[in-house]
Amino acid sequence: MKKIKTYTLLMLTIALFSKCDDGLTELNIDPNSAVKVSPSTLLTTAQYTYYNTVAGVGINAGWGLLMTQQWAENEYTEDSRYNQDITFFSGTWNGMYASVLKELDAAKELVEGEDITAAIKNNKKAILDVMSTQVYAFLTDGFGSVPYTEALTDVSNPVYDSQEVIYKGILKTLEDAKNSFNASSSSFSSGEIIYNGDISSWIKLTNSLMLRYAMRIVDKDPVTADKYVKMAGTNLISSNAESALFVFDSNPARANPLFINNSPLLGNRDDFAVSEYLVTTLNNLGDPRLEKFAKKTPTGTIVGMPYGLLDNAATALKPSTSRPNDNVRAATTPHVIMSYAEVQLLLAEAYQRNILTGNASDAYGNAITASMNYWGITDATAISNYITANPYNASNWKESVGVQKWIALYMNGFQAWNEWRRLDYPQLSAPADASINTIPVRMPYPLTETQTNSAELNKVTTDPGDMTTKVWWDVN
Repeated sequence: MKKIKTYTLLMLTIALFSKCDDGLTELNIDPNSAVKVSPSTLLTTAQYTYYNTVAGVGINAGWGLLMTQQWAENEYTEDSRYNQDITFFSGTWNGMYASVLKELDAAKELVEGEDITAAIKNNKKAILDVMSTQVYAFLTDGFGSVPYTEALTDVSNPVYDSQEVIYKGILKTLEDAKNSFNASSSSFSSGEIIYNGDISSWIKLTNSLMLRYAMRIVDKDPVTADKYVKMAGTNLISSNAESALFVFDSNPARANPLFINNSPLLGNRDDFAVSEYLVTTLNNLGDPRLEKFAKKTPTGTIVGMPYGLLDNAATALKPSTSRPNDNVRAATTPHVIMSYAEVQLLLAEAYQRNILTGNASDAYGNAITASMNYWGITDATAISNYITANPYNASNWKESVGVQKWIALYMNGFQAWNEWRRLDYPQLSAPADASINTIPVRMPYPLTETQTNSAELNKVTTDPGDMTTKVWWDVN
């Protein structure tokens, strides 16, 4: 049976030593232990661990791209038939708390003690806070109620906060960060590997994330959503050049995890094909992105794998179906944290809902153009013809936005799954051989929580393995 490998980084140890008056302090220092660590090092560790996880096999390929039926398994098909259980995400859960959130929290404490100006200190802390909001959003979007208010405290059995509490906390944290940033001052001079510490870029990412998270709750809490959509509505990511990317390294130790998984010299796995549904949908739309997403078979055509087959049936079709394009999982292919295309589709929805003032159709077209350009399609006439052939439909705007967001979020499987759950487009169904009769709408809680924090977990669910009960913001 295929096993999902979860890679976590060991937490750096911070050892604090006091000065001694006898001049022999150095004799008490273990040369093999770190005496102190820079907050920038902790930030680097947290950023790498987080984005490497969400871009990797377990979350991106083996969950998000399968749940949205953009990819299909071509040999071991249990994940696309929803056989996940409470052992599936234990490593991911533990890594997010112990190797990401705690690193960010420790970095923030170290920044407090630095001898720097208040403006630089505030900028650094705001970046760390914006990072933490992404992690908590990942956890609550995946699982629902999770430890939040007591997560990083000394409480041995932290309570599970509701998704409503967590989302309001995330949005308030982003608001505070937005108000703390000072674009005329610097921040991290090294170690911040998204925008290299550039505050103007971080302000735009903060606003764009605020827009994403506010729109995510718009059907459940329109008052809160309205407040934060309007707060975030200006100074957003406004071009592909400004999109937030986590760029992987050509060094195999730091390469894109999907490259490591697939490379004949490293993971040597060949478990995924593009799905028949993806190929059919993009062909029907006349979408030129298909050739950027998928690789042709030896016959010179792109052939999708039917989704959710039993092992033997999928194995029989494996030689004749298309793999993902090599470029989508090359060593240095970046993970897209937040794209200009996503921002434009969020704005299209905000305009359609009359939360902001603007033209939804124009934003929709901008999003398609941005996505095409990102994937290397620059023929303006071809793009214009595509938009004309697939126009924005105000009477069924969820379909227009949902389908194009599903395409634009290709290779960002977790966010595509979030938006599919929220918008309900494209209209997908569980395969006939699935172990449950609906596509999972939440992740199963991990075994580790049932073993170590069961009293608090039991207050929010009697079935930790449940994948069919919708999270708070998923109202449709």
